[in-house]
Amino acid sequence: MAFKTPLADRMRPQSLEQMVGQQDLLKAGQPLRQIIDQHVNIPLILWGPPGTGKTSLAQIIASQDDYPFVAFNASTENKAQLTKAIAQYPEQSFVLLIDEIHRMTKTLQDFLLPYLENGHVMLIGSTTENPIMSIVPAIRSRCQIFEFQPLSDTDIEIALRRAVTDIYNLTDDQVDAKALNLIAISAEGDLRIALNILETLHAIDQKQITVAAVQHFAQQQHFSYDRKATKHYDYLSAYSDSMAGSDTDAALYYLTILLKNDDLPSVVRRLREIPYTYIGLANPEQVTQIVVAANQAEKIGMPKAKYPLMFATMLMCISPKSGSFDQSWEKLDQDTQNPSQHPMPRGLRDMHYKHSEEITGGGLIDNPFQMPHQIAQQNYMPKGLAGRRYYYPKDNENERKLGAQYLKLHRFIYNEDYHE
Repeated sequence: MAFKTPLADRMRPQSLEQMVGQQDLLKAGQPLRQIIDQHVNIPLILWGPPGTGKTSLAQIIASQDDYPFVAFNASTENKAQLTKAIAQYPEQSFVLLIDEIHRMTKTLQDFLLPYLENGHVMLIGSTTENPIMSIVPAIRSRCQIFEFQPLSDTDIEIALRRAVTDIYNLTDDQVDAKALNLIAISAEGDLRIALNILETLHAIDQKQITVAAVQHFAQQQHFSYDRKATKHYDYLSAYSDSMAGSDTDAALYYLTILLKNDDLPSVVRRLREIPYTYIGLANPEQVTQIVVAANQAEKIGMPKAKYPLMFATMLMCISPKSGSFDQSWEKLDQDTQNPSQHPMPRGLRDMHYKHSEEITGGGLIDNPFQMPHQIAQQNYMPKGLAGRRYYYPKDNENERKLGAQYLKLHRFIYNEDYHE
């Protein structure tokens, strides 16, 4: 009995119009779309997660330009097989899709170079790894690199709806829209996973796709982590709370859970934000170090990203904490509910237009840089808020020093004791 073609292959788009997602790259006027539409023979590297359309786009390009298409897997095939593939078309240019191009050895990449230079091979490399780190400069410099993003749930639902209608001939009455949404969420941006789930559910029950069936299937598969489900946010919360609580070991444990479930983006975003919230002025130097480490992790990608992320996580835990910004914000939020009740001093108004001084009084303040110590004793606060304090230093070594300087400045500027 012949093998049945998997649903994911049967659903592979045949044109750009059938592609879902990646509209930032493929909509009219975007560089990648212009390369395709104008038939520019330039090697491409498509970088992004699995199931986002990289292979499909390569096949569409070959079909649209009427070129032969050859697929080569760098993780399982060798130089002899690549040589044989190239030899199939000795007198004709063809599209060569190299899947997992980041796994090609330097020797194999060097072997490929002359074929790119003479236009014989129209290379489209597909990779889930950062090509800056994994592809030799000689190849990389000849390629245009485009990053593919995970598909949105809406994108995946569009493809699922087309599959149940065009492939399985199911009607709206037979397919619960919520069921398709749950499948899309479970796939976490990977259309291939979503179609595989749908194919399995249809094999179980060819007459309907229900929410109950999706939920039952998910339980059987032991989906323990879902970036859009509660557990995702639970682990992120546990990771953040452990750092706030200075528990290094717990924070490292939850970091590992997040990274093993391919959630590098959420970790990076969290480490860019919370150093300012939790550490703040208690240790400004370490705030900078943590943010730099998070940015570096994003650049290099997994698996090496785990090292700067462990570094940043441990600094977050070990550093003294502040949290003074939240306290400041609460008072600021309250006092700025209705700014019209607190008009600013006239002298602070804009002075960069003709007759501003006469019309608004803008600029009619003392220049602090012409005063002793470069500080002017004058009111900057709006009416009714003169002398108001918003910063209350926390009890740590750095903020005790900063707080003393802050109070000294505050009292000097207003020439009086501060007001609560």
